[in-house]
Amino acid sequence: MKNFKFLSIFATAFLLAFLILPTFSQAAEKCVFTKDLELGSTSEEVRCLQKYLNSAGYTIATSGVGSPGNETSLFRDLTKKAIIKWQAANGLSATGYFGSQSRAKYNALMSGTISSTTTTSTANTSSNASVTALNQEIASLKSQIAILKASGSTSVQDNEARSEIKKALDMISDAEDALDDAGSSNDVVGAEKNLDDAKEDILSAVNSYFKKNYDNAIKSAEKALGNAEDAFEDAGGESDSDETEALIDDIEDKFDDAKDEIKQADLDGEDVDESEDLMDEAEDLIDEANDALEEDDLEEAESLAEDAEDLIDDALDAIGEADKDEQDAEDAIDDAKDAIKDAKSEISDADDDGDDVSDAEDLLDEAEDKLDDAEEAFDDEDFNEAEDLANDAEDLANDAIDEL
Repeated sequence: MKNFKFLSIFATAFLLAFLILPTFSQAAEKCVFTKDLELGSTSEEVRCLQKYLNSAGYTIATSGVGSPGNETSLFRDLTKKAIIKWQAANGLSATGYFGSQSRAKYNALMSGTISSTTTTSTANTSSNASVTALNQEIASLKSQIAILKASGSTSVQDNEARSEIKKALDMISDAEDALDDAGSSNDVVGAEKNLDDAKEDILSAVNSYFKKNYDNAIKSAEKALGNAEDAFEDAGGESDSDETEALIDDIEDKFDDAKDEIKQADLDGEDVDESEDLMDEAEDLIDEANDALEEDDLEEAESLAEDAEDLIDDALDAIGEADKDEQDAEDAIDDAKDAIKDAKSEISDADDDGDDVSDAEDLLDEAEDKLDDAEEAFDDEDFNEAEDLANDAEDLANDAIDEL
């Protein structure tokens, strides 16, 4: 297990140095960073950073927004996660914040000043015979690198092989992390075996790649990816995709519970029309979230699922809301009627006393007209409008009394 741990570290550095870096001149320009970049940042510097990360093997997304060729100027969760992986691989504090230290490391990498002593010292840390054999195998492969670099191979198969190897290495790294954190309840033995198999496969893939046998390189890399995924699962690891799927599952459960609650409210005679409309919208968003998950657009899937959850909450809040609006409108109409009745009495008394009541009577007429409009709106079930008109009628009736 430890021998292959070495292989994973070496192979990763090996590929970064000779598979990924040669593509920089073709796939990503030299970025000039003038400011710190963080979650929420928006600029062309973010786009350039995404291009660099994709080219360097720290893929933002495998498809859709952020994927190679689809980089954006928006710094979101997927960008942060890719930066964290890049920082961890380059000895930086893995915060996802691209600040002065990260810029300095980037400039050093692009200037070719990073020493290769890390892999050399790693190779020398063990005198185990199998590790020595691996060193010899890798040394043999390294001798072919110059030829490949000089040939500038950029075929479709070449690029596909690079992509598959990088994906497999990423999953191997994730599986190693999961295995390190695995508890006794997990299938640790099975995970170790699958991880060892994955590392043997990735060595075969790299070997085939350097020999320009791209078909075998792709097949071996895909096999390595499968074994690494099995190891990851056996070790109890949870991928970003798993987390997003779990989020959607939780929201689907919440949706089902809300449907039951709304159904019960309907049986109890409460108004649920608005609630049901909101639930229909939420269901559509959940379907879209699942579609985004299938397309591996995790950021979009999470956003859609969270929007659906908000609609579910709104639907629950809306239960019986129409009934409350009706009651509020009815109360406002009653209050207006009382105010008009009081105004009529006050005006009649003032008129008997010989006071000038003409202005008060005009205001009272307006109040009665508003009350008629309020009652018509109430009959049309426009309860909010009915309440507003009734309040206006009450105010006019009070104004009539004040006018006396």
